[in-house]
Amino acid sequence: MFGGELLPGLLPYIENAMNVDLSKEATYQENMEIAPPIINHDFLEELGTANISRRSFMQWERVGHSHGATFKEVAILMSGKFSRCADCVIYPSKHEDVETLVKVALKHNVMLVPYGGGTNVTDALELPHEEKRMIVSVDMSRMNAIRWVDKENGMACIQAGIQGQDLERELKQYGMICGHEPDSAEFSTLGGWVATRASGMKKNTYGNMEDIVCNLSLVTTKGTFTKTSLWPRTSNGPDLTQLILGSEGNYGIVTEVTIKVKPLPEVRIFDSILFHDWETGIKFCYEVSKTKQYPTSMRLVDNEQFKFGSTMKPAITSAWENFVENAKKFFVVNIKGYNPD
Repeated sequence: MFGGELLPGLLPYIENAMNVDLSKEATYQENMEIAPPIINHDFLEELGTANISRRSFMQWERVGHSHGATFKEVAILMSGKFSRCADCVIYPSKHEDVETLVKVALKHNVMLVPYGGGTNVTDALELPHEEKRMIVSVDMSRMNAIRWVDKENGMACIQAGIQGQDLERELKQYGMICGHEPDSAEFSTLGGWVATRASGMKKNTYGNMEDIVCNLSLVTTKGTFTKTSLWPRTSNGPDLTQLILGSEGNYGIVTEVTIKVKPLPEVRIFDSILFHDWETGIKFCYEVSKTKQYPTSMRLVDNEQFKFGSTMKPAITSAWENFVENAKKFFVVNIKGYNPD
């Protein structure tokens, strides 16, 4: 059972194609020893508790905010030890909280690290082991509200800590969709998409982050940056928003983002095409790219990827569905002459 679905083809594929012995149980550490937190008492005293939603010094909360999702970091979680962990995790609840936090941190020389969904795969959340200052992980998850939606002009202002799945669910109530769908959409956040200049599988229709963002609020040590208008573009001067996109949190903390939204699609169609060889598939994709009638998302996979994807099909419980599936296989293999291997 995976994600609530029975996938009968997955484990046999992993055993046979990947030569993995599933009888061996993976080992993982139940605890990770970390150094005591470095405490800047003047910083904590001036910040207080009124300007934040929560602060934590709990061990696993500190560990959880000290890594991303690279293979290296996952391996360390299972059996290693991080050379440096966040000393404290602070949860702001509104833009003004972040402004106060940055101001007090600057005054007392405290290092801040913005934290979204923790899905980063570029080592951007790896903390410098030589850092002697107090490191505070700024968890944006409680800043997850939609401020407003303008259906007529196709825009919405949203707090940066909202996760992708929550964003689409909330926009659906307005009959709108963002459409940005990176592989990490279930966990990653709007602010994280801005910080990583993210791309998504549906960018053909909805665009990448540089196409979606109309405006944003960025809290820096010099003040808050935001554009004074929501015009989609200007014809004079550089667009400073483009400097912030992909900055990985180095310039400041993104608190709010105004993005382009579109009406919910009336229908979604999924289909597939089989090619006899990889080269024909590439030529097909090239020809489609030269037209204006391309799909929202298109992916060319080789045979091994296709076989792996087939193992993700849920178990068939209907006799009719089973008949149709077998008929498809018979047609593709016996009539059209495709080799399953």
